[in-house]
Amino acid sequence: MALTRIILFAAALLPIAWGDCALADRFELNTGGTITGEIVDRGEKGEFVVKTTAGALVTLTKQQVQRVEHEDPLLQEYETRSRSMPDTVAAHRELSEWCKQARLSKLVDHHQQRILELDPSDEQARESLGYQKHQGQWLTRDEIMTQRGLVFHEGDYRTPQDIALREREKQREEAEAEWLRTLRRWRDWLDGRRSTEAAQQIAAIDDPYAADAIVKLLEQEKDLRVRDLLTKTLAGLQHPLAVTTLVDLSLEDPDREVRLQCLDYLVRYHAPLQLTPYVSALRDKDNEIVNRAAEALETIGNPAALSPLIDALITRHKYVNTNAPPGNLNPTFDPSGGSGGLSVGGKSPVVSVDQKNIDVRQALVELSGGQDFGFDKRAWRRWFVNQQVREFVDARRDH
Repeated sequence: MALTRIILFAAALLPIAWGDCALADRFELNTGGTITGEIVDRGEKGEFVVKTTAGALVTLTKQQVQRVEHEDPLLQEYETRSRSMPDTVAAHRELSEWCKQARLSKLVDHHQQRILELDPSDEQARESLGYQKHQGQWLTRDEIMTQRGLVFHEGDYRTPQDIALREREKQREEAEAEWLRTLRRWRDWLDGRRSTEAAQQIAAIDDPYAADAIVKLLEQEKDLRVRDLLTKTLAGLQHPLAVTTLVDLSLEDPDREVRLQCLDYLVRYHAPLQLTPYVSALRDKDNEIVNRAAEALETIGNPAALSPLIDALITRHKYVNTNAPPGNLNPTFDPSGGSGGLSVGGKSPVVSVDQKNIDVRQALVELSGGQDFGFDKRAWRRWFVNQQVREFVDARRDH
């Protein structure tokens, strides 16, 4: 039985070229028989002139041959050797070494495995098969890693938690790719006779995995009607990308109505909102963004924004002074009376301007409950500190 298994295993292997050995061919005939030999010539009509393994010359027409398979002479030699070998440790070790020299690695492992079946204590065979001595036991690397709670997955040993995360990530990527294909198809329908159906399909989306695809479409969309539909659908999805995209639009879209609509979606569907992106925007180099951020913070209505708003009452911004001749030494100007600077260069001079931010002041008035110290940062800061002290004292008194 062992010998039969060896021969069948060898026959299942892919052919392996080695040295300059000539390949034998197996001719499968339409009649069901086979002939093994080497092609020595081809006839005028494509006939095969074959020298069989027994030394006879046979001519086969193309019509007689169903399929031709090449056989590796090494495997033929292996079959010859394996048929005559005894089923002993020494014989299997010898044939395993021959297979190693012939680069028949799968057969090497096969014979080493048979050695272990005959002698489970054979250390050489265990080491050849990748076993390691671990806590007094011979274990494969897989078995050792299993004891450590690791599983071989995608080319490495990983924890079940890591595998689960990777599988979820794979599912997410597949779902997002499918949504992108679907939404692109529906977007095409919006311009045709199926526009009503497409609009209904888009409006009904409630799968968070669709967020990435919607954002991709928004980045390319020019039609305001379609942008409104996509933005409204995105707003209803509970996904971080929906929030960040709406925040970006509420600050950067040139249309004020769009900005306010996005802010309304944020307050309606994603409260409580994080103030961080709007507080960061108060320090933007673009003064318009600073005031948009203040307007958003006023709408959100969280008093935690008071301190950064006070800091942003007056902000300094740089502008190109197109009226000054290039190459001159130019003083920067400050309409509020603050210090400026100088600009030198061959290009149009750059001036630094301290700007009073009306929307920031309006947000402070609203969030402070009607206080108004104009653009006096010190007065606003004194009031704010006094409020903090009063709240602290009241809290101590309550306890």
